[in-house]
Amino acid sequence: MKATMIATLSAVLLAFAATGAGAAEKNLADRHVAAGMKCESCHGPGKKIETPEKEQCAASHDPVKLAEKTKGVKPANPHDSPHYHTGLECTLCHVAHDKPENYCNQCHKFDFKVK
Repeated sequence: MKATMIATLSAVLLAFAATGAGAAEKNLADRHVAAGMKCESCHGPGKKIETPEKEQCAASHDPVKLAEKTKGVKPANPHDSPHYHTGLECTLCHVAHDKPENYCNQCHKFDFKVK
């Protein structure tokens, strides 16, 4: 019961903080909460998963549709690269509780914004 209350309070506080006047740009977790998702959607029920794996993301975000949606990203579509298809995890760029990172720039010079 106490854990449920803490989880609910945390979600409410996240949503409240994200909607405040002058709030900083929302991170991925804030956008998921705003869309009505609960923490368990990504982190699983019971024993919490620290960092979701690609399969958990793909359950809600179809990789084929995602690649189509980002096909205009230049100079290269990050969702249709050889690295993406060999097991690169979504959370390397899409950091849910912090600022997203253009992980590709560790080896490349791609100037695109990660959400």
